[in-house]
Amino acid sequence: MPPNYKKLQEKITFDDLMETLSEEFEQLPDHRRANSSYELADVLRSAFAMFSLKSPSLLAFKELTRQEEKNLKAIYRIQSVPSDTQMRTTLDPFSPAPLRTLFAKLFHKLSEAGVIKEYEYWKGQLLISIDGVEHFCSTKVHCKHCTTRAHRNGETSYHHSGLAAVVVHPDQEEVFTLDFEPILNADGSKKNDCERNAAKRLCQGLHERYPDLKPILVEDALYANAPHIRQITGYGWLFVLNVKPDSHESLERQFAGRRASGQVKELRITDPKGIKHYFAWTNDLCLCESAIDVSVNYLLYEQTDRKGKVTRWTWITNIPLNARSVEPVMRAGRARWKIENETFNTLKNQGYNFEHNYGHGQQNLATNLALLMFLAFTVDQMIQRCWRVFRQVRGGLRTKAKLWDIMRSLFMVQLFPTMDALYRQIADLYDIQLC
Repeated sequence: MPPNYKKLQEKITFDDLMETLSEEFEQLPDHRRANSSYELADVLRSAFAMFSLKSPSLLAFKELTRQEEKNLKAIYRIQSVPSDTQMRTTLDPFSPAPLRTLFAKLFHKLSEAGVIKEYEYWKGQLLISIDGVEHFCSTKVHCKHCTTRAHRNGETSYHHSGLAAVVVHPDQEEVFTLDFEPILNADGSKKNDCERNAAKRLCQGLHERYPDLKPILVEDALYANAPHIRQITGYGWLFVLNVKPDSHESLERQFAGRRASGQVKELRITDPKGIKHYFAWTNDLCLCESAIDVSVNYLLYEQTDRKGKVTRWTWITNIPLNARSVEPVMRAGRARWKIENETFNTLKNQGYNFEHNYGHGQQNLATNLALLMFLAFTVDQMIQRCWRVFRQVRGGLRTKAKLWDIMRSLFMVQLFPTMDALYRQIADLYDIQLC
């Protein structure tokens, strides 16, 4: 008998996921002395709770009421809440590598519940969007791992950033993080780390941590280069990569030449809304003169709205292009923006305070805090997808910002044994019918 995915998904609640993460935090190796005053797991749970509750700063999280401390123990399984200083000093030397493995644990739960199956896009493949995001910038605070940027006024700014790999689908609202690769300078290095180097490490990590993954990578023009394409096709992966005329001149010349000789195929569609869709494509172009071994298929897509405004996109892919595949490839290419809109924009502008400096440190603090925020975001995406109570409460309040504010307010003044009890209280206070 096939599994009842609906029932399995309904079991993915916040309290279920918190239990899973709490147990995983317990298993992570502690780098400190045996007599440390706070358990590493409690420090990790506390940092996760800070981002889960959308606390605007470490200082705000530190100033807890007695009720908050009790709720942290009950809901987030924290036995002893560390101070902000203790949290920073513990997380700074802690290696980020073990934290990154937890995304695979959450992905496994989604797979078991059939959610990932619902995200399959092209012949059982998943769309994986990869892009970079900055989460720290300062002209004063810095460490040996910061990347640097020289400005015309003579100032130097210091940065922390990274690459996120996220499961997306053009028809699905939620996105799920697979990994976050930091862009960091090596100790003593005078040369900045960069997105391309980070992408190489990230893809290798994805290949190792998700051996059964069948991805279609959707990425911007920065990744449309021969080394990257050779790496991912070596794994057997598919790709849809944005290209730009000014940075991929060889492709543009080849496409124009084939068009002039009648070797480019075309498809025109006008949809019921009066929007015109134009596809032009050709297969088996050479990526560039210096990479004649890298063969790609080229797709031009133009969309004309009812006012006559034309928007143009171009992509390369290793999916064979024909009249049946050009539209799915186009939709895959445009789905890349979900990492910007549903991931980075949410983290920056919908309560997570992604660009706030919660702590920088001298080793790994900034990276570890970014990873824990991504974990909190991933849990939120999972419960938004699966947990009926969350969806109904959020729908009744209309905005996540309002939900986070109410959640924090209740957390301060009332005791709750579970997050489920807290959400049901919100539903009761705002006359939201749960079914």
